[in-house]
Amino acid sequence: MIDQYYKEFRVRDYMENEGISKELYNKSIDCSLGTNPFIDENIIRQYVQEGTTEINKYPINGYNRLTEELLKYWRYDNDIAVDINKNNIAFGAGTMGILRNISQFLIEKGSFVLGYSPQFPRFVSEVELKKGIYEYYNLQKENNYKFDAKKFTEKINGKYSMIYIDNPNNPTGQIIDVEDIEYIVKKAKKWDITVVVDEAYGDYMELENSSIKLIRKYDNIVVLRSASKYFGLPNHRIGYLFAAEKFIKVYNMITIPFSFPDLSANIFASILNDYKKIKGMKEKVVETNKKIYQSLSTENYLYTNLETPIFTVRSSKYKNLTNELMKRGIISESCSNFINLDDTYTRIRITKEYDRLIKILNQVL
Repeated sequence: MIDQYYKEFRVRDYMENEGISKELYNKSIDCSLGTNPFIDENIIRQYVQEGTTEINKYPINGYNRLTEELLKYWRYDNDIAVDINKNNIAFGAGTMGILRNISQFLIEKGSFVLGYSPQFPRFVSEVELKKGIYEYYNLQKENNYKFDAKKFTEKINGKYSMIYIDNPNNPTGQIIDVEDIEYIVKKAKKWDITVVVDEAYGDYMELENSSIKLIRKYDNIVVLRSASKYFGLPNHRIGYLFAAEKFIKVYNMITIPFSFPDLSANIFASILNDYKKIKGMKEKVVETNKKIYQSLSTENYLYTNLETPIFTVRSSKYKNLTNELMKRGIISESCSNFINLDDTYTRIRITKEYDRLIKILNQVL
């Protein structure tokens, strides 16, 4: 029999566009989910056409190739020289699938998990699904919701089994310096607390700021990455993680093998091998953000960074800012499911049609 707890369980989600009529959707600019607005779909189509798959075999070869390309990308490209090997990497069905797998052995009934708010609400759901207790450090409105690593670490103590940090942050788009992440990991290490750093949007920030370079230095950090955002492959559900070898061994014991097909693995491997073709999109994101932020008052958006394609705006003039933007042709994501925010906030992903976005934001805000 299903436990009454699960009957009443509600997922904290923000993907609720089913109420939008097809007519309205076709006339609107979609600034909702955080995919790459500048991805050249012709490049992706080329890799899809060239992608190989062996119909009657499990996708071992595709995973092996992808592992090699990821290690090459992180070891040699961009002069980072991260000291990792194949035993430090594992896969899952996007970062959400990985979070669920990790929760299986890091969270149990009564486990305390520390995060900060606002942050990715789906993770909070995973804690609650496992009957864990999610506690958080509130980003301060007076500080425009900027993350404060020193104040965050003051909350760390031995009762926590896990710490969750999304970097860049969803929904503000702000980036936490890797030095601050290391500061947190060091303190967590004193109590043997695992720190999970969700870098789903990490490919927009400089690779030098990734916590992946901390993997061989600390055995209590796990870093999640995705091909869904910057690399434009949300349909393929490719997620990967880096961690200490002992963590990867346990993870592979409990996860369902082959979370995505070798066709997807080969497509992503080809993109990584030819990364120079899409590297320039980071500059487009920065250029677009500069134009958007210069047109807005700093009071209208939460602290963020130019490198990321998402940001959060606010206005107390409306009970539901998301609906108000929708009336004018902008589809955004309500922040009502983010702890510490409400319907007067909405998350926006930048768009190629930034002139129209700027015009509407200035009308509404």
